[in-house]
Amino acid sequence: MRPHTTRRLALAATLALGAAVIPAATAAAVQDPIPIGPNTYFYGLVGDKAADAVIQVVCPGPVGPTSTGHPVSGQTAEVRSVVPPVTSQYGYTGSAAHQIDAGLTLPSSATVNPPIVFTSFFAPAAIPTTWVVPCGGTTTMTFVPLATSTTARSYTLTVAFVNIAA
Repeated sequence: MRPHTTRRLALAATLALGAAVIPAATAAAVQDPIPIGPNTYFYGLVGDKAADAVIQVVCPGPVGPTSTGHPVSGQTAEVRSVVPPVTSQYGYTGSAAHQIDAGLTLPSSATVNPPIVFTSFFAPAAIPTTWVVPCGGTTTMTFVPLATSTTARSYTLTVAFVNIAA
């Protein structure tokens, strides 16, 4: 074989091997859902963020301090388990939980939105576009373990609303 042909074959083999390794490495980063159960530490995310979380909202027309709108489709919330040792900043399912409900803390005059129900960790769920939320400002989303027990502890995440129609 000529040296030029050998180099081409070596390059082709290297590229083929690299192409085979990249999907395997990417697949390893994906976490399969894990059923929620007792005695597990956890935290919540909105839009893949556990800090500086944002819910994009559509609020057409003039917007005032009490204006409301609906979340943009395609946004998610999620709960993830944490392996001890942990700090007190995390939630805890306690001795009885098999589910975590997530909901927004809104003014008492606001529409009550149904919670997002999680039965598995690492399983993103859609933020409902039917929710009625403020067009701006911040609030908290609380992730509450159910069934509750004396050892259960909720997790709270600050969420900002951003009007994309402005």
